[in-house]
Amino acid sequence: MPNFRKLIENGISSRNCITDFPAVTYPTQDSMITGTYTGNYFKEPCHGVPLYYWMERGVAPPRLRDYGSYGSNQWIQIYKMNEDLGDNCRTLPELIKDGNSASIVQFINRGTTYHFPETKAKLIIYYLMLNYFRNRIKHAFQSNLVSIKKLIGLFSKPKMFFETKEPPLISLLLFFTSDVLMHIYGYDSQFYKLNLVHIDKMIGLLIKNLEKLGYLDDTAIVISSDHGNYKAQSIGDLKDFLSRNGLTHYYPRKYTKGNTNIAEFGGIGFFNFKSYSNSKNNQWIHPSLKELRDYGPKNVNLLEKLFKIKGVRLMYYRDDENTYQKGKIHLKAREIKTHKIITGNIEYKGVGRDYMTKYYMDESTDVFNYGKDEETIKLIDGKFHTIDEWLAATYHLDFPLYPDLIPRHFKNPRSADIIISTCGEVIYNISHGKKKKGTKYTHDIGLRTNSVVPLIISGSKNIPVNEINYCKTTDIVPTLVKMLGLKSHESLVGISLV
Repeated sequence: MPNFRKLIENGISSRNCITDFPAVTYPTQDSMITGTYTGNYFKEPCHGVPLYYWMERGVAPPRLRDYGSYGSNQWIQIYKMNEDLGDNCRTLPELIKDGNSASIVQFINRGTTYHFPETKAKLIIYYLMLNYFRNRIKHAFQSNLVSIKKLIGLFSKPKMFFETKEPPLISLLLFFTSDVLMHIYGYDSQFYKLNLVHIDKMIGLLIKNLEKLGYLDDTAIVISSDHGNYKAQSIGDLKDFLSRNGLTHYYPRKYTKGNTNIAEFGGIGFFNFKSYSNSKNNQWIHPSLKELRDYGPKNVNLLEKLFKIKGVRLMYYRDDENTYQKGKIHLKAREIKTHKIITGNIEYKGVGRDYMTKYYMDESTDVFNYGKDEETIKLIDGKFHTIDEWLAATYHLDFPLYPDLIPRHFKNPRSADIIISTCGEVIYNISHGKKKKGTKYTHDIGLRTNSVVPLIISGSKNIPVNEINYCKTTDIVPTLVKMLGLKSHESLVGISLV
């Protein structure tokens, strides 16, 4: 991939850029494009998207969000994402006061002056063609080419797309084909690798045209990924488990009365449960810990029983007394050899740039297996630490940044009651209770293969050459804000890499 190599050799790069929790499409991209993470989007500077699929419990009946849905007025949900971000964060284009901005096949497009596809009809074509056309690699190449030509057109003929003759100050472009082909064929397939080579070729085409038009020396090209990937050992099924324990799945229809909603479950599962004691008018209030220990018609202890699901090794859930300003997240892990359940906690306090967390463990309860690392053990000292302290201590381990990121996720009112993880051993392919295609390839768990992505910032000769040992995807926006001389925003979590 010579064009990527050239950009790396002439700019800023990192092999250890840490993405978000969970490593799922769209919450990770939201964090990358807003420079912040999720949280209580009503009360603190953050964005409001916790997952690709999630349950809105603050309305009755609850609303189910699915950014990949289509048909019967649901396939347009992906456009709702810009609204779902909330008002307490800003996208990178929104930070521009004067100047054009564009979004190419990137549907987090709030604040842009032009976006493509321009219509919802074109949107559905883009998202369905790779799933239904036989020659998927051919259509992947066509999609890559259309996207990059559209971006080049914004520079060569800006008046066709903007009210002024000025090219875009900021452009967002998503090559979604690599994710689609990975799920269908796998990251180890020839189709997937050929598509990456083709994307490299498209980057070369962009560089060539920017240079020809005289814009390359004034342009920073940032390339990263929202997540990594893995292949599960087997595919599981939950039907028997749910029926044995009196758990019935909720669907948004008048004649259904479910008590459980599995928002999504690949290798990591997000379980919503309806409180029997507090819910009114079909509103799903979060059940208390006492209720989760004695839940439903069969009085099931969910905090123990969910470990009976095949492959489950980790569990996270919030404390009853949590607020957006302070609280505790309970952690459980099943040891591989002894099958013993061990416990731990993460405490958090503060909001915005004052947010800090504390991870509890001892020799017998090291849920994330941090204690064996001489750098990480220094932070397990009973004190609160910042995100950048956790980054420096955990970037090289499995579950990087988890002591910081997990509480942020649970602060979001749209987050689930209980999260469980198989660590990739078994995959369930469930979205809002429905079984999807039986693929073993996905990208949600917290191992390094999913959580660590590459980062390249290059193009202009004014960008220094520097290989950074570690960073995070939320550092991208602060870096570009500084390079462009734009005003920062209180929600920005990252730091400038320049």
